[in-house]
Amino acid sequence: MIDISSIQNIIKMIILLQSRGKMKGFELAQELDVSERRILKYKKDLDAAGIWIESKPGAYGGYSIISNNLLGADIKEKDIIVLEMIKEQLLYNNDINKNEFIEIVDKLKSVVNSKNNSNNYMDYFTVQSKCNYDYKKQKELCDSIIYSYITKRKIQMDYYSLSSGLKTRVVHPYGMFTYKGDTYMVAYCESRKRFLDFKICRIESYEVLEEKYKFNDDFNWDEYSKNCVGIYKDGEIDLVLKINKPFSLIIEEKIWVDNQEIIQQEKYIIFKARMNGYSEIKSWILSMGSNATVLEPQKLKEDIKEEIEKIKNLY
Repeated sequence: MIDISSIQNIIKMIILLQSRGKMKGFELAQELDVSERRILKYKKDLDAAGIWIESKPGAYGGYSIISNNLLGADIKEKDIIVLEMIKEQLLYNNDINKNEFIEIVDKLKSVVNSKNNSNNYMDYFTVQSKCNYDYKKQKELCDSIIYSYITKRKIQMDYYSLSSGLKTRVVHPYGMFTYKGDTYMVAYCESRKRFLDFKICRIESYEVLEEKYKFNDDFNWDEYSKNCVGIYKDGEIDLVLKINKPFSLIIEEKIWVDNQEIIQQEKYIIFKARMNGYSEIKSWILSMGSNATVLEPQKLKEDIKEEIEKIKNLY
């Protein structure tokens, strides 16, 4: 059995070899305050774990990590910059996995810094509204959802919905995703008898039940989110919009759905797409203001007019 102090020294040995390259046995022994025989033992333990340490005798020999393993990956400064950008996004969103990711990035940065003696990382920040929830509570809840999914145990929860208020539901978790900084669970709802998206921060209480559920192998993520412009799935329509230039550039810069078609005209574009999520489509069009005109379908045109009248009456 390997004791805790040996594990700590083995980790230190990996970091030393990764950051400094080839090192003599006596150099490692001095750094770790152990005998050279102990260094040889650490090498054998690492080899057994699949982390291959090369050992060469002679004046120009020494120990080095063979590059075809995870820690020997050729990580460059540009890779760290990408990771830093992702880290800042997770921090801003108060993401449930932020602490684990920060620890990974810091370890990789220490390796790259020691190899290149550099700290040239460009600042990156996010401009959007922040999530307002109890991080610890949400992390525990997400861990419970993962446990429920792995063990295929049902979850009973008190969930607050904007449309139906607070209700007790029994659900079968199928996965989680992030949308606009918020974490959602996709689950089969026994009361609604269909798959729904549940916003994690709206789960007021929950319990992982002993009762198990049968996983539906026919569930497909691509089909579930097909043609969705957001997370709503309350109606699919064939949409045709006229969008004025230069505002149209904002629309052209994104793929809203895979089937979209953009027809260029001199002063505007025609945007065509089959889209799912009637409520979100309506909000999306309203956010464009006078830059967008609904050409089809007629029902959406009437609903947009009605919404505009309601807004006018408020002012």
